[in-house]
Amino acid sequence: MNFTVSEPKPWKRVLEIEVPSASIQTELDEAYGRYRKEMRIPGFRQGKVPLSVLKARFGNEIRAEVLERKIPEYLNQAREEADIDPISQPVIEDISFDDGEDLKVRAVLEVKPPIELKQYKDLRVIRKVVEVTDENVARSLDALRERYANIVRVDGAAEQDHFLMADLQHLDSSGVPIIGRKEEGQFFQIGTERLGEAFDKQLIGVKADEERRVDTVYPDDYAEEDLAGSQGHFLVKVRDVLEKQLPILDDAFAVDVGAEDLDDLKQSIKEEMEQEPDREMRTKLLEQIVADYDFEVPESMLKTYLDQSVSEARSRARGQEIDEEAIRQEYRPAAVDQIKRYLLLDAIGDEEQIEVTKEELDGRLERIAERGQMPVDQIRRTFRDNGRLERIESDIREEKVVEFLVQHADIQVE
Repeated sequence: MNFTVSEPKPWKRVLEIEVPSASIQTELDEAYGRYRKEMRIPGFRQGKVPLSVLKARFGNEIRAEVLERKIPEYLNQAREEADIDPISQPVIEDISFDDGEDLKVRAVLEVKPPIELKQYKDLRVIRKVVEVTDENVARSLDALRERYANIVRVDGAAEQDHFLMADLQHLDSSGVPIIGRKEEGQFFQIGTERLGEAFDKQLIGVKADEERRVDTVYPDDYAEEDLAGSQGHFLVKVRDVLEKQLPILDDAFAVDVGAEDLDDLKQSIKEEMEQEPDREMRTKLLEQIVADYDFEVPESMLKTYLDQSVSEARSRARGQEIDEEAIRQEYRPAAVDQIKRYLLLDAIGDEEQIEVTKEELDGRLERIAERGQMPVDQIRRTFRDNGRLERIESDIREEKVVEFLVQHADIQVE
């Protein structure tokens, strides 16, 4: 077997393999012999099927079976001899083979791009000093209650800060409905002044199933510039009056959001806020490192990241149609930055010989098993089978590299 390797991009290797006809013919002859022994064809005794008949009926299938089995072997042998460490499965671009001819295969493999590391030690970064007060914790608790609030119907009249579900029919200045300008099922809060202060004030006191004529002036910063500052007229048909119902701040609420009790929730929030300056410092340090490099990222890594973004958007849409291409374009810059960050941290880890110990991996698996209330051996088997074990080990290594960078940074406290 002969092969050549070309490098059209720093992260791409094109492997072209040529296997002599005699070698591949030997494999085919062995396959033909095996099939002749096993094949049952009407009119012939088992094991006595003429080779010409076997090739005429099943030659294409037998050749495909041999190539499907042997090509990965040839690729793996060439990859090892060429010292190529791929980050994804090879993509076979072309196969050329006929009886009596050499087998030719062209495959593309992606690798981590070579990175010439610049300074990553003694980088100056600022860590802010934050004093977490009881008022800070209380505001965070209020925000948490807002996130878990329920919207419930109100039997009486609408008040400030209530919500309305209503149909809005645009009217002309004389009160005649404008054809094609009806917005059904609009959900909005009284007091936001989205359609002007007068619009909200005139809906105070409205009840479900009531219609009310409303005149307003669009805000100067209204999204539709041709309407900003102009007069608007509406017939508002209210379907429901609703209000936000905040959960009671007690132990039961704390348990609902994952804490043991209210005191535990408060302590968790305080610790989270105290750790925020460290997280921000780490983010700034990594941004500083990434910004100093400009290199292409492998297509397969970029595709995997964007596929995941599309999948998450599809889940959020709950069956609604989404523009996949627009999502890929929107998330592409963030994807490139994330992949560059991963590759840089990986390169720094190699340079500093940072590895994950068995004890560190076992400890992480034990914590995951404890949270999921599952045996750790079952977690290990599951993660090994689905490939997640490597991802967890990679995450631990990345955390260690980041910690190394922090320990070797010039941290200025402000």
